[in-house]
Amino acid sequence: MVKILAIAVGVGLGGWYYVSSSRINEQQVHAFYETASHAFYARDPEAMCQLHSDKFTGRERVTALGVTQEATVSRDQVCESAQASFQMFEKIGSQMGGMLTIEYNYRIDNITITNGRKRARVTGNRLIKMGETVMQFDSDFTDEIEREWGKTRLVRSDSHTRMRIAGGQAMGQSGFFK
Repeated sequence: MVKILAIAVGVGLGGWYYVSSSRINEQQVHAFYETASHAFYARDPEAMCQLHSDKFTGRERVTALGVTQEATVSRDQVCESAQASFQMFEKIGSQMGGMLTIEYNYRIDNITITNGRKRARVTGNRLIKMGETVMQFDSDFTDEIEREWGKTRLVRSDSHTRMRIAGGQAMGQSGFFK
């Protein structure tokens, strides 16, 4: 009888842990973006990858020199992209004679807790500056974040990034032929 009671208590505590660890609040959302910022500054692609759920899907639109490209990406693609980006940062930095300075800022405009406190919908802006004004990535985003077994993870993202080269002074093809 004691074993059955212990099993029932264990199952009850496990269920309580699962339910309580799957709830999300604004403080956890802010902590998620702070963790992302630290991972970016540490140039740690593995830490960046761990912020994404296994079920992550993202929609990206990137505009560079007046041309917009769209893509749908998975967690694996985001992880590979983070690895390639940090390797590119190192290469550009060494070609410039040292470490490339990178500035990373984000702004959260709105947090809406939905789905019985299991999901947060976040809108905001992310700005990455490389070498001050050499290259800038200005992104507006809408993210959906959930708690998975006590960890906060990105499950969905929709972003539009505007890429600027040399502080917006880069010459496009049409300018070259004037």
